[in-house]
Amino acid sequence: MANGNPLEQLEQFDQIFAKIYEGTRARTVEQQQKKALIVIDGDELLLYRRNHPVQRFPGLQPPLYNKMKTLGHVPLAIYCLLYDQTDKLLTDDVLANVSAYRAAIERNARNLDTSEEADRGTLRQPSLICAKATALLDTAIARRGVSGKEFAAFIQETRDDIASLLAAAARAQLDACDALVTHIRQDVLSKEQWQDLRVLVLGPYMARQGELFLQYFSQLLDTPMQGDRRLVYYDGEDLEGAFDRLGTIMLDSAASDAIFGDRERMHRDVLADETTLYLQDLATGRKLN
Repeated sequence: MANGNPLEQLEQFDQIFAKIYEGTRARTVEQQQKKALIVIDGDELLLYRRNHPVQRFPGLQPPLYNKMKTLGHVPLAIYCLLYDQTDKLLTDDVLANVSAYRAAIERNARNLDTSEEADRGTLRQPSLICAKATALLDTAIARRGVSGKEFAAFIQETRDDIASLLAAAARAQLDACDALVTHIRQDVLSKEQWQDLRVLVLGPYMARQGELFLQYFSQLLDTPMQGDRRLVYYDGEDLEGAFDRLGTIMLDSAASDAIFGDRERMHRDVLADETTLYLQDLATGRKLN
């Protein structure tokens, strides 16, 4: 090794650090799982705690949530089908896609009917999205095209309807989550375990800002939606990757506090401070060392 390439030697040496770090990160996650950890993963709430198998609580996506969400996707589907196809003759491929989606709406008309939700007061009135969608698609099929004005009118006319559907979906999901968490807090975890609890939320990348579960647990645990205290978000569906994210955030916070005296320091690039100074020098024309 002494006669080897210095760069390769350094890379091999740094790999030792990587293995040490990965092992400590895994232990950090295991330690938290033994204290108390809630994971929000799709329809399930997973509960980890010492001396118990993982408990799975399904029901975070109740039927009402799925119905409202699916119905709310109809205008988005039509937007994707037609947003760059207005004011021109539709090609055979586009027309086939429009016809197929029109038929799919027809097949699911009963499943998407919201008269019952309106009768119960969940919605102020039955949704008109499917009726408006089929009308626009019928026009597109009959004329082999739609105007930009017709397309824009459809999008605008469904805006308020979408808002009410999303509100109903959010409340349905929050009600389901709150019922599960209240049960866990009152009947499953001790006061000490609740105080040690951390929450890991898996979800889509684009929904991170203001994400439903982040808001809920941030208020419940009196902790920021971003940071390292008790609540961590992972943008994806890979549970092992999410555990790595949790371990990285927890380990980096503790190490950063010990090494830099600032638990937030390693939450940004360790080269960030010097980069800021460099760019300031570059902008002012000072000589860079």
